[in-house]
Amino acid sequence: MSEARRRVPTADEPLVRRYALLVGVVLVVAGVAGFLPNPIIGDPLGGPFIVTGPAHDTIHLAAGLVAIWIALALTGAGQGSALVAFGAIWLVFVVLTFLSPTLFGILGPTGWYAVNLPGQLLHLALGLVSIAIGLMARSAAPARLDREPLA
Repeated sequence: MSEARRRVPTADEPLVRRYALLVGVVLVVAGVAGFLPNPIIGDPLGGPFIVTGPAHDTIHLAAGLVAIWIALALTGAGQGSALVAFGAIWLVFVVLTFLSPTLFGILGPTGWYAVNLPGQLLHLALGLVSIAIGLMARSAAPARLDREPLA
């Protein structure tokens, strides 16, 4: 006797999906913009507001693609858990770049590519908000799949 299973969406799922998609798109745009001369984000020689380098821009691109994947490929509690992990990784990044602003040389061999204060604050906010929204989604998600009775 087989029963049909369906996933019941939570009320918070559209918020989580939109948040993760927005973060993903912004990170991809930031990653691409970092490779182009502009006053907002990029190479320190251009005097941008947020200092990045090629490695940092690549991290933004990769993280953006992960956030888009979280938004489009996951649902329910799994989406919430992935968003919590995503936020936790950003908080680890903040701590590591606080200890070594060049991420122990990964972001660049000299202090030129050190993460500056505006970058640190944005990474911190991204981590905290992602964890908060992910926890909200996890707590709202049903613990099991609802089962439809057979007709």
